[in-house]
Amino acid sequence: MKNLTKILLINATASDFVEVLKSCDANVFYMTTNQAIDNDISSFYGYCVFADYKSIDPRLRVKLEAEATNGKRIFLEAVESWGGIYCAPPTATVRSRLIVASDCISGLAKGDLLDEEGNFSMRPWYVLPETMRPILVYREQIIAHDRLKDDQMEEMIKGGSSGLWTMDENVMISSFVLHNFNRARFAPRKSWQHVIAFIAEWLTKSPPSYMPESVVRHRTEYDLADDAVFEKERKETVSLGIEWLKRFLVDEGNGGIREGLKHNINSEGVQEIAGSVRTDCVGEAAGAFRFFGSLYHNGDALTISERLESFVFGPMQIKGGLFDGMIRWTDSAWEVCYQDDVARAVLPTLYACLFLGRKEYLSGVYAALDFLVKTTAKDGCRVCRTDGPHLNAEKIKELSEAEHGIPSAHYNAYYHAALLMAYKCSQNEVYFEVAQKGIERLMSIYPNTRREQSETEEMCRLILPLSLLYSVTNHEKHREMLYRVTHDLVSHRHKSGGYPEWDTGYAATCSRESTGECSLLTENGDPIADLLYSSNWLPIGFAMAYDATGDKMFYDLWRGIAAFFIKTQVLSQTDILNGSWCRAFDMERNEVYGCPHDVGWAANCSESGWTVAEILMGLMLPDILSNQK
Repeated sequence: MKNLTKILLINATASDFVEVLKSCDANVFYMTTNQAIDNDISSFYGYCVFADYKSIDPRLRVKLEAEATNGKRIFLEAVESWGGIYCAPPTATVRSRLIVASDCISGLAKGDLLDEEGNFSMRPWYVLPETMRPILVYREQIIAHDRLKDDQMEEMIKGGSSGLWTMDENVMISSFVLHNFNRARFAPRKSWQHVIAFIAEWLTKSPPSYMPESVVRHRTEYDLADDAVFEKERKETVSLGIEWLKRFLVDEGNGGIREGLKHNINSEGVQEIAGSVRTDCVGEAAGAFRFFGSLYHNGDALTISERLESFVFGPMQIKGGLFDGMIRWTDSAWEVCYQDDVARAVLPTLYACLFLGRKEYLSGVYAALDFLVKTTAKDGCRVCRTDGPHLNAEKIKELSEAEHGIPSAHYNAYYHAALLMAYKCSQNEVYFEVAQKGIERLMSIYPNTRREQSETEEMCRLILPLSLLYSVTNHEKHREMLYRVTHDLVSHRHKSGGYPEWDTGYAATCSRESTGECSLLTENGDPIADLLYSSNWLPIGFAMAYDATGDKMFYDLWRGIAAFFIKTQVLSQTDILNGSWCRAFDMERNEVYGCPHDVGWAANCSESGWTVAEILMGLMLPDILSNQK
């Protein structure tokens, strides 16, 4: 009978890493700390201690150090002290990344980058022995997609804090909790599998034969060329997305909808809820439920839509006084008004008017737009936002008499789209005039608009208002604007059908930043799609462009981006994930992964409005338009 390596796990609970160790060619035994203190543990070849950011009981530590002296292998996870090293208190690593600091891991190269999401790490310090060899090191605010450049690698590694290291060759220590690497969605997935397999083989002398299935999957391998398959999967995608939205409703929609999921995922795989109620998310979700209820004759969805819409034009809209019509940003940012957010909150009501013949709440829409118009500059663009405490009659007059607002599609394109839709509903010439001036102002300096996230974002946001402007004027110059932006955007399209982030000259405010709000873009050419700020606008935009022009090119573009979103929807046994989309999608790895530094909306966040509801409306819009016709 084969003499298997004996491994002792101390304080182990069921976890991804334990399952991997059990698949190695070894006999795995379990003890608590007290059991390991009370029993003879000298017969084991290797020891794995899960310390949970605490020190090892001195009675056990003496025994383990004796085994280490005898050459036994010991792996320590999140331990406060070993040998002459003791560690600083745990600190959050959500703004940090791990760098591969050694070539010892098969499948990884020195300089590769790994993300462990919302974890904690204890920085080793005091006495760092010469025998200490870093394998992974932490650095904050790394502006790179998946690996460091050669000319910065050594300096970055040298200045980092050890995250995984060996001492005297037979002791390995992790400063962070990794035992649920899969459940916590460490990324990139394959890179972490290489790390875990390396540790397991180092400890047991044999490679693992098992790696857990990902807690999320996508339809990236689906062939959607066949119309019947495409339609089946589109309906399934929409249905799952609607069910995901329902999970975030407040009081069944009477109190709005929560923002969604934060990017923070803790070491046990629990993702934080973004509990804020944002008016834009409420309005956008109302549109998704309205479209779904209308297409599939679903009364519950229509009821939810009505509740959400009444919330937007009820407690979230100011009635009377100097700020009459102003729509509040969130349930906490009570006196803040962003025109882009207002536009996305009211556009679904305008869609319902034009495409479904529904007139409710139009007076609320007009009041909201009237407030925005009177705080818009002469060129049809507005400042990025207005704040009630800083706004009075004199300031309002000053804003309206300013020559220029901010020439940014990020802040103004959907505002212009809402004005044009409102013009179609009301024939109010003021709405048309402001929108036309604003769009022509943006296009007069395009592509050098004031960018926030990327050039890609600006192009994606412009498709909808340009389509609507052409549908109103039928002017050739407006048609040319639409086609120019479309061709520029399509020139960067990835083979997957998605649109990577791009920023000529890295001129965007958030481009290549690592503090505050940050773009996902680190280098032009990275295969990263942003489903919060960029690509998410395209299903509605291309559907509207096709409706405005009748050009099959736009239908094909719509179908292409629809297929992309069908394939990239998150599928999971975990309810709060199933049916969503996250902000960052690596189109080469086919997984959620991207530079994680954004202060509030990093790679793993899922927005109920901006992302999920906008995509769902875009997937359904061609049917809504067809039925209307």
